[in-house]
Amino acid sequence: MMTLSVRPGAPKRKVLVPEPKSRFLLVVCPNCGHRQVVFSHATFPVRCLSCGALLVKPRGGKAQILGKVEAILG
Repeated sequence: MMTLSVRPGAPKRKVLVPEPKSRFLLVVCPNCGHRQVVFSHATFPVRCLSCGALLVKPRGGKAQILGKVEAILG
């Protein structure tokens, strides 16, 4: 992600190539340790495929991740 430092009072610069703020995440289930890929801005609750524990709660924009994020994939 490209970040620009801007002086106070200076006009803001536009990012030349916009990038999405959403990512795919590799999340580890806190109950069974199963690893699963989830979307950071999920709009539907995501449960673990092996034990059924809730991994992601939708929160209007960015989802609340209840498991441990192991890696950011995209």
